[in-house]
Order: sequence, then structure tokens, then C-alpha cells
Amino acid sequence: MSELDTFEDRPDFELTHHVVPGEPGRDHIAEMAEAFIVEFMRMRWTDKAILNMFGNPFYAGPHYVYREKGEQFVVELISTLRKA
Repeated sequence: MSELDTFEDRPDFELTHHVVPGEPGRDHIAEMAEAFIVEFMRMRWTDKAILNMFGNPFYAGPHYVYREKGEQFVVELISTLRKA
């Protein structure tokens, strides 16, 4: 066993990501956005706070939706879900 094979030297805890292909014909970005919005509404976040989260690059998932679909999409989805 080499020195690099010891537990302390292995990069097992390095952050990674994987792209999972979606099903054809589904708007997975919109579905992801809806899940984020509903989750934060349940935590009693205001609409403005939710929109600000989508615009903040720190929140990678919501910010991806914001970049791909635009602010107006997020605003309309928040409004629709708030009424539901």
C-alpha cells in the first residue's frame, strides 16, 4: 500500500456534481423552481425574500433557474403558487 492510499490522503470528501438527463417533454427547470418556492413558502419566507434568493449566486439551484428562465418567470411562479 502506498502512502497515498491512506484515509487522510484520499479526496473522498471533495465536492462534485453530476448532470442527470431528464425525460423528454418535461420542463425540469420549472419543476425544480416550483419545488424551491414551495419549500421556502412553507418556511414562511416572503415573496421578496424568495425572489432575492433566486437572484443570489450563493444559492446555486435557484440561481440556475433565475439565469435560465429569467426574473419574470420566477415572479409569476411565486405569484401563482402563493394563490394556490
